[in-house]
Amino acid sequence: MKIFDLVEKFAGYGFNKSHSAAYALVSYQTLWLKAHYPAEFMAAVMTSEMDNTDKIVGLYDECMRMGLKVVPPDINTGKHHFSVNENGEIVYGIGAIKGVGEGPIAALVEAREKDGIFKNLFDLCARVDLKKINRRTFESLIKSGAFDKLGPHRAALQRNLEDALRASDQHAKDEALGQTDMFGVLTETNEEVEHSYANIVPWTEKTILDGERETLGLYLSSHPVSRYLKELSHYSPVRLKELTPNYRGQMSTASGLVVNTRIAVTKKGNHIGIATIDDRSGRLDLTLFGETLDKFGEKLQKDTVIVVSGQVSFDDFSQGLRMSVRDLMTIDEARARYAKSLAICLNQEQINTTFIKQFKAILAPYSGNTLPVHIYYLSPQGRALVKMGVQWSVNPTDELLGELVEFLGESAVELEFE
Repeated sequence: MKIFDLVEKFAGYGFNKSHSAAYALVSYQTLWLKAHYPAEFMAAVMTSEMDNTDKIVGLYDECMRMGLKVVPPDINTGKHHFSVNENGEIVYGIGAIKGVGEGPIAALVEAREKDGIFKNLFDLCARVDLKKINRRTFESLIKSGAFDKLGPHRAALQRNLEDALRASDQHAKDEALGQTDMFGVLTETNEEVEHSYANIVPWTEKTILDGERETLGLYLSSHPVSRYLKELSHYSPVRLKELTPNYRGQMSTASGLVVNTRIAVTKKGNHIGIATIDDRSGRLDLTLFGETLDKFGEKLQKDTVIVVSGQVSFDDFSQGLRMSVRDLMTIDEARARYAKSLAICLNQEQINTTFIKQFKAILAPYSGNTLPVHIYYLSPQGRALVKMGVQWSVNPTDELLGELVEFLGESAVELEFE
């Protein structure tokens, strides 16, 4: 009984105090590393969560908050795990790319360490063991940005992948028959490689970002909201980082990309819409109550750009700002309300019968709406404004603007405002 009393007394402090001291020391060491070696620390933490995309996304946000840059994976300098390059940037771990297993990574690293960095896509396919890497793995590596240094752009790499694999396979067969060339490698000269890349239209920014989201779980090279920033300045006067709490009765307008959204239920059974928007300068939490949720809830979709108005206040729980939403518009609705016209710049050399036919085919599905189309015609003699007929007024959706940008180039398409 006496022994039990001693054990009982010890249990009141022994476990708690010993663990408190140990955890305090570990916390101190961890904070010291994060403060003095932030990039290395975050690279190590991200490596520990490589199999959990949701955790990686959260850690990436923390890197952005700390002012650390995370760059896409690089087949020539990257490693299986997250690492830090000579510029102090965190290089995304190749092992964290979805659809790329340890076997393919080991084969790529082995070939790189044996004969040096890869010069181009054909060189890579000739040097790695293709029995360990399938086509889908190559496509994931291209979409993630890991092959960016092997060609002019990702569209060219994707288009030439089949040719590179076929040439490498033929080289392997020739080698097995003793019919290899004197160098024993794939005989693709720089001129031949560059010629194979010629006249391939680069992917749109949306296609690039969709590929990164698919393979990495997040956006690295840019952000979907980036292409909207100039336009959003016409809808909301300040960026999210510049927002401040409102005085009673005041309202603010903000805009950004919806990065998460959910519906919460209170103890009384009432529904509350909760979301977060991001404009690359910062984030803003949103809440929608009652009639506001009923009216705008369906428009609150993840990965869409919205414009919101409401009262902004400081949130003690999140230690950030939160808006109680009173009004919400999709980007298409904001354009319909604020845009004056759709401006198209064309030069004399572009216009011919085929061009006009293709141009009309793009506009036709969106015509018969409210936004006028203005064409700025450029020629050596000067510049003229041509206003298309009312029947060609359009609905300025993302789909229409995307098709026009792909057809004419980004600099030739712009929304005009008052």
